Amino acid sequence: MSEKTSFLSKIPFLGKKRKKSFMAEMRSGNKVQREKFNWATWKRRNLNLNGLGKGIWILLRFVIIVGISYMILYPFFVKLVVALSSTEDIVDNTVMYVPRQGSTYFIERAMLNMNYWTAFWKTAGMSLMVAIFQLFVAAVSGYGFARFKFKGKDLLFVIVLLTLMIPAQTIQLPLSIRFSHFLGSDINLVGEMWPVVILSATGLGLKSGLYIYLMRQFFRGLPKELENSAYIDGAGFFRTFFSIMLPNAANMMITVFLFAFTWQWTDTTYNSMLLRNMEILSIKAKIVASSITDEAQIAAINDTACLLIIFPLLIVFLFAQRYFIQSIERSGLVE
Repeated sequence: MSEKTSFLSKIPFLGKKRKKSFMAEMRSGNKVQREKFNWATWKRRNLNLNGLGKGIWILLRFVIIVGISYMILYPFFVKLVVALSSTEDIVDNTVMYVPRQGSTYFIERAMLNMNYWTAFWKTAGMSLMVAIFQLFVAAVSGYGFARFKFKGKDLLFVIVLLTLMIPAQTIQLPLSIRFSHFLGSDINLVGEMWPVVILSATGLGLKSGLYIYLMRQFFRGLPKELENSAYIDGAGFFRTFFSIMLPNAANMMITVFLFAFTWQWTDTTYNSMLLRNMEILSIKAKIVASSITDEAQIAAINDTACLLIIFPLLIVFLFAQRYFIQSIERSGLVE
């Protein structure tokens, strides 16, 4: 055994002893001696101006993170508490953050008044269709702005960015007139889903300028060698775009899709203006408390309706947050 060990020790990559991890040593039953804490070394490293600055920065960062988290989560927490309260709890001033009796009355009442599941599936179908159209338009337009050179490109891109600065209320009347007399005919599309679909398919939908900007920035960050190698292999523009560029932009496409889906799901401006006859959640939420006269119950029903609208989106982001974070890290940072 000793001869075998001495022979192996002569081999360069086997002769060096590897240090076992702490857990491996514990499993083997051997006693592990930890390095003793040196108080003098710690004072020398931390009790100075540099260490004081690091400590202040850590404390300040902690306060900022906790404060922002509180501002974001507190309204959601309040709505959740109200939704699980009874009619007696919402008028009881001694009830703060924990319902005393507890009930699902407001959840059931809000779902009944909103015709929740019917409105849910209609909203999901419409938001999915709009998000797909906006994603396709943003990918094609963003790639064109990022890679091709043509006259007026900068001016067109400025116009795209200007669409983000124009409030939707300023074009409410022209849009209503255009779609109530579509293409100058007597066809009235207001009240159906087609106006929103047409706007999304033509790059004029809700926040389409932002999606085009995000895709442009991402495509600009991709190396041009990817396209050059595809061109050398005989691929054309369309094949390069669909086979090379889009697969590399999968994370950003997921982010754009989530943005488009979420904003369409919760939008009230375009939906109230063009889809006022449709049975979708954002419109139903406005009239969810129309049959209630008590002010406290009206506020509770409205908070519960908002929670029911937001909850499906939280589930979607829970499963897609990894792609969202990865794409945001790349967007706008690489030129």
